[in-house]
Amino acid sequence: MENSTSNSDEWPALLDELKNKESLTSDAKLAELLGVSRGYICSVRNGRKNVSMELAKKIFGKLGRPQDVYNCKALFAPIKRLKKRAYNAQLRKFVLDRAQGYCQLCNVPAPFKDPDGSPYLEVHHTVPLREGGTSTPENLVALCPNCNAKMNISPSPEDIENLKILLDK
Repeated sequence: MENSTSNSDEWPALLDELKNKESLTSDAKLAELLGVSRGYICSVRNGRKNVSMELAKKIFGKLGRPQDVYNCKALFAPIKRLKKRAYNAQLRKFVLDRAQGYCQLCNVPAPFKDPDGSPYLEVHHTVPLREGGTSTPENLVALCPNCNAKMNISPSPEDIENLKILLDK
């Protein structure tokens, strides 16, 4: 059975099928059954990770379809990774110099030094590129690793506004 569906579409359906077959109520319970983390299941569902051959054999075995592992080539197609963007080194240096070694969100000094001895801060787009933001000084700030993670994972409207005010100055 050759399958033309991409692996990022097919694995979530197979995981749901297994969850239903085993009467599991959550991905956490599915992860426990398969011996992986819930985060791994989420990454597979979101198309960020692929399933190993061993895990696939376990999934298909539990579904009672051991031959599918060898016949569904699309399931094992490599996941395309986003290319890292090449940032302008001068622009990065400008943003970091402008911050003078302090996080522009929490105003705390950089937590440690780079190998070259400069304060370690991360350059962050206040308006993400995927939302139409640009790689210009007016859209870039220097943040400590904690604030950068916070802004990428769970930004508060107040923090967003504070960074916009800072950049308007």
